[in-house]
Amino acid sequence: MPTLLRLVFFLILSAVAHAEGTLGANDRPIHDLARIGSGSEIKRLLQADPGQRDARTSFGSTPLHLAATNPDLTALQVLIAAGADPNARDNDGATPLHMAAYTQNAKHARLLLEAGADPMAKTNVGRDPTSMARKAMANEASGVISLWILKGCKAGTPC
Repeated sequence: MPTLLRLVFFLILSAVAHAEGTLGANDRPIHDLARIGSGSEIKRLLQADPGQRDARTSFGSTPLHLAATNPDLTALQVLIAAGADPNARDNDGATPLHMAAYTQNAKHARLLLEAGADPMAKTNVGRDPTSMARKAMANEASGVISLWILKGCKAGTPC
């Protein structure tokens, strides 16, 4: 299915889901695209409506939070390139780095750190990204974050 047709189809499905109440009240099409890791569609959507970059779900999650949990790296790359905040907090105080760590996405964690994510950020209950990774037994993600801290790497720069 051509990309534009896929986007239109997906937006229609999203509108139906909203009408049926199967999505959160604040969810927007970009949240669904971030969940499924559709980088090219996110890019097209942001060109049409840049304000969706920082849209929040009912749980306070940004598209970057959701993209951090998806195995496909492209959505995360597109959102970071568009200027999404790697230190945005959801209602629980979690950042996209917390989400990447918890879902065992080491490549995502590295990309977020390079984009300026704070490796020492704490959730509302005091968990940092490394402890989230350990809780999920995400050894690779935990290692990426721990090594970043041990090396003294600066947020927002490659290390």
